[in-house]
Amino acid sequence: MCSGRYAFPQSERLTRRRDYQRMYREGSKRVGRAFICYTVRHEHQGRKFGCAVSRRVGGAVTRNRVKRYLREIYRTHRPELPPNLRIVIVARPTASGMTYDQCRDAVRALLKGAGVLHE
Repeated sequence: MCSGRYAFPQSERLTRRRDYQRMYREGSKRVGRAFICYTVRHEHQGRKFGCAVSRRVGGAVTRNRVKRYLREIYRTHRPELPPNLRIVIVARPTASGMTYDQCRDAVRALLKGAGVLHE
């Protein structure tokens, strides 16, 4: 378990369906070849992250691998993100054949395009 600036605490996870629906409705959307990224800034509500990987991406093993990749990407880039940001990343079927490095580069490009990733 990681602690400190690279942790991914329970308090930063989007878990409710209504939170995801709100992100899809209100969030600014960036579309890439393998992922779709929704971002919303909510003042005084803290940073939150969620990912959605449907059955179209692949079987359970593949979906779980993609989710692990996305959580790890968020965890390692967390210090570079604003504290009032909510992010939902939706995996597309193309993501199933990608390595971790390819996923990281694709997500970073979407976050930079949205203007939320600062290095």
